[in-house]
Amino acid sequence: MYKIFTASDFVYELKKNIFKCNHSVQLFITEFDLLALSNEIIELLPTERTIDIVISSVNQKKSLRLVNLFNRIVQSGGTVYWNENHDLYQNAVHFMILDKTFVINKSDHYAGESSEEKIKYLNNLFDNFRLSSNQIKLITGDISIKLEAEKTFVEKNKYVKIKWEVENAHRVSFGNSKEELEHSDEMEILIKDDTVVKLEAENRETKQSKQLIIKVLKSNAVEITVEALDETLEEYLVLKGSGFQNEEYYAFQGQRIRLSWSIDTMGNFSEKVIGDLPLEGEYFFFLIHKTTYEFTYDSIYGTQKNRIVINPVEEKLEGDEEIHHKERKTLFGLAKVFSRFKKKRKHS
Repeated sequence: MYKIFTASDFVYELKKNIFKCNHSVQLFITEFDLLALSNEIIELLPTERTIDIVISSVNQKKSLRLVNLFNRIVQSGGTVYWNENHDLYQNAVHFMILDKTFVINKSDHYAGESSEEKIKYLNNLFDNFRLSSNQIKLITGDISIKLEAEKTFVEKNKYVKIKWEVENAHRVSFGNSKEELEHSDEMEILIKDDTVVKLEAENRETKQSKQLIIKVLKSNAVEITVEALDETLEEYLVLKGSGFQNEEYYAFQGQRIRLSWSIDTMGNFSEKVIGDLPLEGEYFFFLIHKTTYEFTYDSIYGTQKNRIVINPVEEKLEGDEEIHHKERKTLFGLAKVFSRFKKKRKHS
């Protein structure tokens, strides 16, 4: 029994009917159709069914997501080809053939009178597309990883830029992370403690990794961390300082702010308005207006002063110019100011 029809919703019909195959699936589809159908294809691959896919495209550009999907399909026994043909793409000459007897079309482009003749024509057309296309093959051989950090010794709660370049791999990720990375990229990471950055890459034959260590400098200096509460994430996010000596900070008006510090040496620590403070502690408040704190630390090494200025900003300024921060806007009906300190260390 031969059956062929043109679908008004092509992807929907593919998803609905692909599991009806008993032996083989032949797909001549766009990369977007493939991504939409990826879960169904991955589910079919462990079975004994044969899956041949020819991707119809207008160029040779392939996204990282697409390349990774290709590798999963090929690793599981499917075959993938890339066909660059502008006319076929524009005319939507795309279809699925199940067991060489059942065809779902995206558009009416076939020859023949009967369903059997039409399906025979599309089978031959698919074979010709496959022969004239480039087969996608798994990457093999040695993997090259280059991983660098702009600094490997930094002060606590500072951002460090890292960058990497990976060659001859089909998947790149940080250790213990499922998120796939670009093969060449850079990013900033917040260093709170000694940190090991591990980059992993793999191809068909091998898996390699490279790591670097970023150490936090121990210092007699007083480091005050400024954080703002993101209510959506339910966690405090470290703010980056700006201006002269990085003493200026910005957060959304009404946002809950946390100042925290930990001083390893003996001495006296205080703030101009708050008064005496423990050598390890936290201070919380809601940001209603521009707020300035002046901290003083007296020790055998001398006197150190820290000035913190936190500026409130609206989510949008005049002219809809947006202020971009990692922290989302949080509004409070009633502002309250309070502090909470950790257990005071013993001093002698």
